[in-house]
Amino acid sequence: MPISIQHIRNATSVVTINGKKILVDPMLSDVGDLPPVPFTRSLRRNPLTPLPVPLHFFEDMDAILLTHRHFDHLDQRAITVLNKRIPVFCQPEDQAFLQTAGFFNVHVIHDSLVWSGIQLKRIKGQHAKGVVAKLLGPVSGFIVSTSADGSIYIVGDCIYTPAIEEVFRATLPDIAILNTPRAQMLLGTVITMSAEDIVRIAQLSPATKIVAVHMDAISHCTFKRQHLRAFLKERSLEHSTIVPDDGEVISF
Repeated sequence: MPISIQHIRNATSVVTINGKKILVDPMLSDVGDLPPVPFTRSLRRNPLTPLPVPLHFFEDMDAILLTHRHFDHLDQRAITVLNKRIPVFCQPEDQAFLQTAGFFNVHVIHDSLVWSGIQLKRIKGQHAKGVVAKLLGPVSGFIVSTSADGSIYIVGDCIYTPAIEEVFRATLPDIAILNTPRAQMLLGTVITMSAEDIVRIAQLSPATKIVAVHMDAISHCTFKRQHLRAFLKERSLEHSTIVPDDGEVISF
């Protein structure tokens, strides 16, 4: 069975690999249920867009993968409604929180582990530069792969760094989900990848199919899907980079 990705909203997606549905970074709140993003110029409540699927859609998941626990990646509604007994994979810093939230089957990924024939390898990330990185806390990416299906690099809320560049250079993932473009805080501090970073990755690993997400749903994300699609078309990258709509299913 080939890899598929259903983009839900923001950073939330369902990755299907080796017949298993892995729910990534679940933010399930209704429009306006969450506060404005702190330390940004916007006072709009979040999310800005509704879920494209009904809540019962998430009853059929096999596991949860959490890159970090900011509220736009794991919210209280997700904690309330998701099955607490399915495996939850996370970075070490989030284990105690998830267990306190009631999840019974939390698996910390220090380096890598294998679950149901799927390898999950953690890639340490960086959410911003300098002191802002400390303010935002730790974040991880994960390479999810099988020998038969190939690899998908879920980069997470990471800026482009030499370490990320080396991961692409060394692993040449078949697919990469990039949280882009250009979420910003006060003073213009960029805390996710930019459109220009997509170009860099496409040049670095041209065989990688890029899926660009994290747009239109949260108020601090200043670059919209329509802007990114136009940007990619100008650079002849519209065929190597997919910018999915909420709810869209991509099969590989």
